[in-house]
Amino acid sequence: MLPTVLGRLLISETKGVALVETALVAPFLALTIMGTVDVARYGAAKMKIQQAVNRGLEMSWMGGPTTVASDIQAQAAAQADVPTSAVTVTQTLECGGTETSWNTSSSPCASGEVARYTQIQISTNFTPSFALSPLTRLFGNSNGVIPISVTGVLRIQ
Repeated sequence: MLPTVLGRLLISETKGVALVETALVAPFLALTIMGTVDVARYGAAKMKIQQAVNRGLEMSWMGGPTTVASDIQAQAAAQADVPTSAVTVTQTLECGGTETSWNTSSSPCASGEVARYTQIQISTNFTPSFALSPLTRLFGNSNGVIPISVTGVLRIQ
């Protein structure tokens, strides 16, 4: 008889249930919040790099063939808040479909078919705030960082 009375007392007792439920759900909520924060920060970092590439391409487009690659590189690096060594600027000239050296003269090709391209690539790393984040496990390397690389190409002539 004692076990049934004690069993009825335990079933009817509701104090502390919310605490137990919170203890069961809290780890899942924490992982969800940590993952959301890291995904948002990664998206912001990638967007910042993309905007820096776009800024460099805009500078190349506005300056035309006289714009120096080192100026574009410095501007894109400053915009992305990365060292200039993380930014690669490649300027190419095509004459009738054949790639030749970059030249600032008005008509460098005998055929007159000129196409000038500027390509910008920025490579950097993103370090998530939470080492156990799902983002780190999916995309991170052995050091726990996620590489970000953005490339843009624009024909300016």
